[in-house]
Amino acid sequence: MQDPRDDIYYLQLARVARLKADATDDPDVARRLREAAIKHERMARRLKAQQNGERR
Repeated sequence: MQDPRDDIYYLQLARVARLKADATDDPDVARRLREAAIKHERMARRLKAQQNGERR
């Protein structure tokens, strides 16, 4: 069964994580949220590359 989550889903997760990181006063929480955003962006790029590879 195929996972319904696509690259846009992970880009949205990254955006929300960065917004929350900007809104917090705790530097440790902000760092962890930014790290999560980076992971989500990597996953989005990986999924986008897979989608482009399947369409060729």
